[in-house]
Amino acid sequence: MPNKTTTLKTTASRVFRFIRPHQHRIWLSVLAYMVAACTEPLIPAIVKIGLGEGFSVPTASRIGGLNVPNIEVPTVSFSIWWVPVVLVGLFAVRGLFGFLGQYLLNWSIARSVTDMRSALLDALLKADAQVYTRLQPGTAVTKVVNDPLQVMQMLGGSVMTVLRDGLPAIAMLASLFYMNWQLTLLSLVTTPAMTFVVKKINARVRKMGNRAYDASMKLVDKVDDITRAWRVVRSFNAADYERQRFAERAHEVQVNTLKTAAANAMTQPISQLIASVGLSIIVSLALLQSRQLHTGPGEFGAFITALLLFASRLRHLTDVAQPITNALVIARGSMELLDTAPEHDLGGGSVAHCEGEIRVEKLQLSYPGAERPALQDLDLLIPANKTTALAGSSGAGKSSIVQVLLGFAEPEKGRILLDGVDITTLKKSELRRQFAVVSQDIVLFDTSVADNVAYGQPHDAARLEQALRAAHLWNFVQTLPQGLDTTIGANGSKLSGGQRQRVAIARALYKDAPIWVFDEATSALDSASERAVQQALEQWQGRKTLIVIAHRLSTVRGADCIHVLADGRVIESGTYAELVAHGGVFANMAAVQH
Repeated sequence: MPNKTTTLKTTASRVFRFIRPHQHRIWLSVLAYMVAACTEPLIPAIVKIGLGEGFSVPTASRIGGLNVPNIEVPTVSFSIWWVPVVLVGLFAVRGLFGFLGQYLLNWSIARSVTDMRSALLDALLKADAQVYTRLQPGTAVTKVVNDPLQVMQMLGGSVMTVLRDGLPAIAMLASLFYMNWQLTLLSLVTTPAMTFVVKKINARVRKMGNRAYDASMKLVDKVDDITRAWRVVRSFNAADYERQRFAERAHEVQVNTLKTAAANAMTQPISQLIASVGLSIIVSLALLQSRQLHTGPGEFGAFITALLLFASRLRHLTDVAQPITNALVIARGSMELLDTAPEHDLGGGSVAHCEGEIRVEKLQLSYPGAERPALQDLDLLIPANKTTALAGSSGAGKSSIVQVLLGFAEPEKGRILLDGVDITTLKKSELRRQFAVVSQDIVLFDTSVADNVAYGQPHDAARLEQALRAAHLWNFVQTLPQGLDTTIGANGSKLSGGQRQRVAIARALYKDAPIWVFDEATSALDSASERAVQQALEQWQGRKTLIVIAHRLSTVRGADCIHVLADGRVIESGTYAELVAHGGVFANMAAVQH
């Protein structure tokens, strides 16, 4: 198993793939910061001229009644009015190129964030169905939306620090070597000690950062649970219980975050302490050298100014490693999503024209961790342009058949033929294009009624009206403030349960696929609405292959054939009247419901 360092190096390499397409602007940013950095050594030069030539002293003076010997007056070779011009011009140039460098770098960061989010969403869209059984929606949102922004902002901030402070530090170091290479070389003796300290602290930050990130994901999952299940929480008066669970996870995040912050905070004071030792020695030696060589205050002031500016820039650079480490820790979570197994799609065939006949042969399906198979040696014929109903108690395997039909579950053995063609030879998108499904778990989008009904397809006003009328929803839509353009809220939160289900039915009708699957599609409707939907579906009988799954047997009364399932097998088949007359399982179910 790779160690953490190797993992972070690999993560860094993968993150750089999203930055590489925009590197030309990053190089322009580097160039702008280099121009700004070239102005840094001019500051000590100005100090040298100011202290060495900018002050004049009298040739003689009396101090305390004593005559002071004549002192040579330095020649002032410039006008003092040049001082504001030079200083303002210097900082104007630095500001202009600093702005250009920062803007270009932020542009690259923003584009990299967008590219990374797109890649993560693409991985999520292509992920195998099993991924969604263990990935909480809140965690997915964090990994796709929040994490890429944090990662790129941290890395961008570190790069900006390196460019803004690192390049001037290099320029200043070159200036220091030019002014006094012996003292400059001596000033670097503390570098190994500082490097050792930063390395040790960085290891601590990496360890605590991993713990903090994992704890944060658990906290996100808990909030996601509470948000989705708020009705259950309140129905069971479990607010205190959830509050305690949240507090426990929040405390875990707090502890690990504080440990990470403490490790981060240790870097600067320790680095400054080490640097102060070296700086104090250099200043003392510079003063001693100045006395021995009789150099003027200008040379001394210039060297000390350059040294202090170099130390200031170096101090900022000691903070670079921690954000990079934290960014790579967060990126590791995003890369895990990027590495999720894609859906198996080995087929490449297409369907020119689908009649809609489905034949299931010796099909067996088991779910991970289940005690028994969901489907066992299932044989089933669903004729084209007929209405076929699947009935049975919960867990009989009705919905599992739909999962296999749509390619969301992979059977261990057996096969399914669509118009005589094995569905495993078809491309998944081509297979699903033949189906319009209304599931018992209604999923709607936070957009308009029209967008939900015509989901993924071009809008057609006539088809929209036809689908909504068939779903017994047209009159209601006309009462909405913006009609078809009215937003229905997250998962249809602004609608009632029955209205949500009718929107989902309208969406399936709008798709106009050759095969329609209604999995408990009318379970949330009142009797009048259910009958209206049934009448709308009856007009398609003989023209579409309809697969109806229902516990309410009144829904399947008009089916051409009803298959009764138990333990993943078909145990009875026939029309409604035939099965009731047979006196078997279906007859008992009908008697109970009646």
